[in-house]
Amino acid sequence: MSVQTTLAGGFSRFVPSSMRYGQFRYYWLALLTGVTGHQMLFQFTLGWLMFQLTGDEGYLGWLGLAVALPALALNLVGGVLADRLEPKVLVASAQSLSATVVVGLAILVMMDRVEPWHILVAAFIAGVGQAFDQPSRASIFPRLVEREHIVNAVAMESVVWNGVRILAPALAGMVIARLSIEASMLISAASFYVLAAVMSLLRLRDRAPATGRVMQQIGESFRYVGSHPIFLFVMLMTFCNSLFGISYILLMPSLAEKSFMVGAERVGWMLGAAGAGAIIGNWVIGSLRLNSPRGLIILFGAMLYGICLMLFAVAAWQGLYWVGMGILFVGGINFSLYLVGGLSALQELVPDNIRGRVMGLYGATWSLGPLGMAQAGFVARYLGAPFAVAVGAVVVFLVAFLIFVFRSDLRRFRGRQPEPAAVPAKA
Repeated sequence: MSVQTTLAGGFSRFVPSSMRYGQFRYYWLALLTGVTGHQMLFQFTLGWLMFQLTGDEGYLGWLGLAVALPALALNLVGGVLADRLEPKVLVASAQSLSATVVVGLAILVMMDRVEPWHILVAAFIAGVGQAFDQPSRASIFPRLVEREHIVNAVAMESVVWNGVRILAPALAGMVIARLSIEASMLISAASFYVLAAVMSLLRLRDRAPATGRVMQQIGESFRYVGSHPIFLFVMLMTFCNSLFGISYILLMPSLAEKSFMVGAERVGWMLGAAGAGAIIGNWVIGSLRLNSPRGLIILFGAMLYGICLMLFAVAAWQGLYWVGMGILFVGGINFSLYLVGGLSALQELVPDNIRGRVMGLYGATWSLGPLGMAQAGFVARYLGAPFAVAVGAVVVFLVAFLIFVFRSDLRRFRGRQPEPAAVPAKA
């Protein structure tokens, strides 16, 4: 055996198992590009633009509604189409639509003719695109790796979403502060076009498309999830997180100006701290061995995340910028433990022939995020942004605590177990 072969074999032990698949690597790099633009746009730029135009947290709430309502209404339809059609085409189409809309909005900003309703319309159309993008993406990457590597693939995909939370808000803040809002928007649009192009070229493992009437297929997904308590309670926790646990993100422009007294760049770094913690949480989930106490990790991660949000609200009341940043870092770790842990359970256990619809249901719960930001925006208008964050934190903690107390099946959950080896028959 040559020295080069020995070194290559030794190095491969440190490469995540899902990244040994060439098509998954292309998918992952394209996703990294597209998600960077997505996080820049939706987690920072649009909210910053709206708050600069209006100075009113209520408009941040309307912005959340504009994204959430179409995604929530159409996610199940998007899941059905992901099972019936080629999902990579749906992703490419949705990304191209979003990119074109963002370019149009950037042109309005450059012409100094943008108004709040323009932002709301653009957000609404992007929400429509997300309804078809999310379940299609969720059904793509399990067709790029073997089933035994799906948990690692979920963790690697989540590394993108959470890792980019370090880069994207900070990058958007720096671009806005040093260039312009429209420059940040055009960077996002370019990343969407890149993701669309790569997705259209991926080679996926064959699978039989679903057939039947649309409503019948949607009903089948509800029955399937309802008959599997693990799926049901994972989705319930995601529902609560989306509605109450991530509302602080859209409130950051208000928290920056009224609580922490910082500008766009500094608040971008604060959001980045949460992303840095989330990468650590992803690494923990991706490194779990078979038979690990996955259910306990998910539940304790949710409860600790709720506690971290309560402490962050206190830091905001006191205007403690660095303390708030540290709390968001720890919160990011626990955020990944319970959300990525739950998502990996779904992707690991659900069959391929219904994956798009189940992930469409999951995406519908996740699509409540902007709706949760809307309710937080309206609460913040009258009671203050820190109070809105604190209310959401209490809900996240209580739901996880009650599931922990009353649902032993989730406490005992340890993930998909290896099939027992066949015992040879005696002669």
